[in-house]
Amino acid sequence: CKGELKMATLSTKMFSRLPYFCEACFFKRVPTRVFSLETKVKEVSESLNVPVPSGVTLLPYTPPELEAWVSEFTSGKRLAIAKLNNSVFGERPRLDILHRVVVWQLAKRRAGTAKTKDRSEVRGGGKKPWKQKGTGKARQGSIRAPQWRGGGVVHGPTPKSYDYSLPKKVRRLGLRTALSIKYNQGDLEIVDSFELPTIRTKVIQSILKDRNWKSVLFVDGGEVNMNFALSTRNVPNCEVLSSIGLNVYSILHKEKLVLTLGALRMLEERL
Repeated sequence: CKGELKMATLSTKMFSRLPYFCEACFFKRVPTRVFSLETKVKEVSESLNVPVPSGVTLLPYTPPELEAWVSEFTSGKRLAIAKLNNSVFGERPRLDILHRVVVWQLAKRRAGTAKTKDRSEVRGGGKKPWKQKGTGKARQGSIRAPQWRGGGVVHGPTPKSYDYSLPKKVRRLGLRTALSIKYNQGDLEIVDSFELPTIRTKVIQSILKDRNWKSVLFVDGGEVNMNFALSTRNVPNCEVLSSIGLNVYSILHKEKLVLTLGALRMLEERL
């Protein structure tokens, strides 16, 4: 591919952490049809005017296995290697899907409670301020008309819901894309567990300082350990979620993503 590698730059701050991609292939929307290996080799050989060597056995492409180190949370010591699911952590960077999911999440969380009063809702103004003719003034019918100070607002906002539905397939694809991006960038960390004997914020701060984690999202499987949740709630740029509450916006908003083994297995089963 002769496409020029460029960084994905969008107005939102979180999208500046997206990986490098081939701009030519991405924006030209290369067809995602599945070709057989023989058909693809013949097409390439015909376009380059190079004959296919005889006696060459064509083997189907198998994607490489994805692996990641599992370390101990408190000490950082490497314990084992975990195999990752290619369908969850091997998605290609679909920026359009990420954008759709993030816009849907931000719209869904909007309260929609903005409200102003029109002239019928403002208190007072039932009496005509002065007679219609003979005063030399402009005619007025109420002191709560929009042109008056303290009057009603014309075409002001009213309470409404900004929520709309997004297909479940798009939501799952957005999660898989965000997880794949974190893995490809090297911002995915897997630990054994978040078990802490006591509630100590200094322990969490020392761990973040030793590992140079400035913006972290911790994801635990099932219920979050209470000692760990209480120890991290006063730490800035630190968020704790369960695997059920994991979402695309939180993943992109933080620089590092730390998963426990339990959260990893639950995500692979869920997605």
